[in-house]
Amino acid sequence: MTPDELRTAIALGREQRNTEFKGPGARTDRAYLAKIVRAVLGIANKPDGGVVVVGVDDDDTVLIATGLTAGQIATWGYDDLHSSISNYADPYVDFDVNVVALDGKEFIAIEVREFLELPVLCKRDYPGTLRNGALYVRRRGKNETVEVPSHIEMREVIERAAEVTARKMLGTVIRLQTTPRPPQPSEAEKFAKEAEDLL
Repeated sequence: MTPDELRTAIALGREQRNTEFKGPGARTDRAYLAKIVRAVLGIANKPDGGVVVVGVDDDDTVLIATGLTAGQIATWGYDDLHSSISNYADPYVDFDVNVVALDGKEFIAIEVREFLELPVLCKRDYPGTLRNGALYVRRRGKNETVEVPSHIEMREVIERAAEVTARKMLGTVIRLQTTPRPPQPSEAEKFAKEAEDLL
């Protein structure tokens, strides 16, 4: 996410289906981290993924670009965040973490990619925020991350998983068709070999 993209996202005045905002906080705050993980899991299950921006307060009426302190920024290193998310995500989440500077303030942008093979499930509880076995999604209509609320969102995830699997299978078929095969003996050569073996 670039500073201009962040400015545009904030100017919209509300979250979008592919963008979730969280107020300032440190990754080391476990209750706060659980909310970030929930957002990441939901975005990983959305077609084309999205971004979780840390450092923007959202009071449901206006977005406030608060920013993070240097101490808070230091807790959001990729390796530490990857380890934290891996504790909750099954199978895994593919993401990048960037510091975005805007108007003298710094924010964390967690750019989450859509699942590559299977929808991402939560594999561990965090009381009041995360539930073991839950499938989190970005809800249609009201832009928020929730446990799959209806057949509509569930169908979208299932259809997307089927599409990903079909694309992977098609890639395999294409790769097999374009891989040179060793020359095969002709029917006459096979017959001659079999006749030779009988002698």
